[in-house]
Amino acid sequence: MRGLARAALLAVSLLVTYVGARAAEIAGAPRIAVVVGRKSFVTDVTVDDLRELYLRRRRVWPNGRRAIPVNLPADNAVRARFSRLVLGRSPQDLVPYWDARYFEGITPPTVLPSPAALRAYLDVEPAAIGYLSASDVDDTCRTLLVLGP
Repeated sequence: MRGLARAALLAVSLLVTYVGARAAEIAGAPRIAVVVGRKSFVTDVTVDDLRELYLRRRRVWPNGRRAIPVNLPADNAVRARFSRLVLGRSPQDLVPYWDARYFEGITPPTVLPSPAALRAYLDVEPAAIGYLSASDVDDTCRTLLVLGP
């Protein structure tokens, strides 16, 4: 019985350590703003809408215009967090998904190299939607949703 109690105590200790580390990671993570350009006709979006758009299961807006989801590079920390929060997987975990979609003629969202490039693209393309660290949002875009603590 004593060994079992020691194992239970170790399990509880590991769980508390994990939860504490996870809380610290979440608390330090930047909030993510889902954004569109100032001239965009898109006025609201839900996390479910984002999932469908970014997995390209939905490719048009309710008004019939082609939806253009835009990503940051796969190694960008904001993209990794967005992917976990919205898609439930990391960008690397999505590679097989996109490989399979490619043979169906479905391409992944456009990737732009930086927050500045993403903002510039949103400014000229009213059907585009993207995400940024909340600290990268400026007056060239409109925030529809904020993700994170």
